[in-house]
Amino acid sequence: DAVRTSVLLAALAATLVALLTFIAAWITQRGAPRHGWMLDALAFTPIAIPSVIIGASVLFAYLMLPPPLNGLYNTIWILLIAYVTMYLPYGMRFCSGGLTQIHKELEESAAMSGASWGTTFRRVVLPLLKPGLLAGWIYVVIVSIRELSSSILLYSPGSEVISIIIWELWQNGQYVELSALGVMFIVALFILVMLAQLAGRRFGMKEI
Repeated sequence: DAVRTSVLLAALAATLVALLTFIAAWITQRGAPRHGWMLDALAFTPIAIPSVIIGASVLFAYLMLPPPLNGLYNTIWILLIAYVTMYLPYGMRFCSGGLTQIHKELEESAAMSGASWGTTFRRVVLPLLKPGLLAGWIYVVIVSIRELSSSILLYSPGSEVISIIIWELWQNGQYVELSALGVMFIVALFILVMLAQLAGRRFGMKEI
């Protein structure tokens, strides 16, 4: 159950971070470049805040909200909110870096050739931006799976992630089980990183 919860949260967090940072990077560099730096700074702010403080802040925020707004408490979705908040800066840097390399003249050339905005995005922008989005997605997945500092404040019975299980085994002195689970965890992350490198070669991630 913990492995399933960890994988689900990591995939959802990475997808939401990629989507939100793409929108923010697009507004920053294409929609409102003059004032976009404020949105970029806002998205980058969580990197200066320790993850345990973000977890405590999310916890107190939802405890203070009246029903039914505090319905996310004691669910995995409050963990998802904390993960997305913590890893927005990393996704923003990946997405902004990829979008910076795409010159606006390419979009203007497509528009002058009769392509609509949707066609331009699908056939010009997205293929060039795909390495940055994929790199950010993979990075957020890997760091989300091992996240402990905020998870330990926000988890509830039934929503434990694998880092919480490892911590509980250590607290209970179950070092044999802890060692076995730790080795399996390392092997799983190693396989994930290897798959990410293979995918990176396929989609040109090494060119970022």
